[in-house]
Amino acid sequence: MYFSYKQNFVSLIILVLLTAVITSSCHRQEHSNNENTATVTSDSVSDELTLLNARVAQAPGMVAPYLERAGYFARNNMPNEALQDLNSALTINEKDPEIYSTLSDAYMYDGKMQRSLDAIKKARELSPDVGAYDVKMARIYLTMSDYKQTFNALRDGLRKDPNNAEAFFISGLANEEMGDTLKAIDNYQMAVAKKQDHYEALKQLGILFSLQRNRLAIDYLRNAASLRPDSPDPLYILAMHYQENGDPDKALGTYGEILLINPSNKLAHYNKGYVFLVYKTDYLQAIESFSKAIELDSDYADAYYNRALSYELLGDKKAARTEYEKVLRLKVNDEKTISGLNRLDASEGK
Repeated sequence: MYFSYKQNFVSLIILVLLTAVITSSCHRQEHSNNENTATVTSDSVSDELTLLNARVAQAPGMVAPYLERAGYFARNNMPNEALQDLNSALTINEKDPEIYSTLSDAYMYDGKMQRSLDAIKKARELSPDVGAYDVKMARIYLTMSDYKQTFNALRDGLRKDPNNAEAFFISGLANEEMGDTLKAIDNYQMAVAKKQDHYEALKQLGILFSLQRNRLAIDYLRNAASLRPDSPDPLYILAMHYQENGDPDKALGTYGEILLINPSNKLAHYNKGYVFLVYKTDYLQAIESFSKAIELDSDYADAYYNRALSYELLGDKKAARTEYEKVLRLKVNDEKTISGLNRLDASEGK
């Protein structure tokens, strides 16, 4: 989520060349706290919806099946279908606060934050003693960058439910956004103390400790990864941690774990190539990894560039020139690529 990237080059032989010409260090993937962790196939989506449809059909007079299916529709970018189910639920019991809580979720997924806020306020009005609604309200205020109201809602929620782990997690997010890393870490650790399997808090702790080059990052990220074995997200952060802290072999191993989960993860292939190029100076392996990234994205200019550089460092000037020219077709007048071609020209006496 919040990253600063620095790379330490390990080979004095290629230090000057690499610092001058490498396009980018390693590519980070975007992280979200509403992460959809599993690789969803059309079959799995169809199976889930079939099951939800059956539950609604079996109990058409019950609110819960409609809320389950509405939540599914909201998560899968089907807001109209979600609202239809919520309207059906309201005809059954218009005083059920969970209907308004689910409606708040549906509006949030659809980017309608004020409507989301209004809906959760209605849920809280119907059940004023339920702290979870205050906590959800805090999350909405945080999305709107209203930190004062975020903390006000969290105080109300924790007064009603002192053990609400999500409240501490949201407080951590707010403090992190406001630049108070120490408070954020304390909040995330409180969230984990209240709920040991709080995935998002574990992941954020891993990120923050990794930025501090603290080995605690490893345990937090491993714990997060164990909770969602189908998600590469914490493993990706862990691989970067190893890479940036002088352990390229463990970085390569962790990228390998990611590729076992998803062989089509182009960022993992690219970053493997980068580790081979910079930290291991194994240019053949670097070329192989960059090539796999390019197979997955034929317009991956950075991968072409670093494959060109790998060929250049191997002494294969013809292949390097071909690759640099491919980069220029994707990124016209790219300065580093032009410098690469100029180096080749100079070495050939042109």
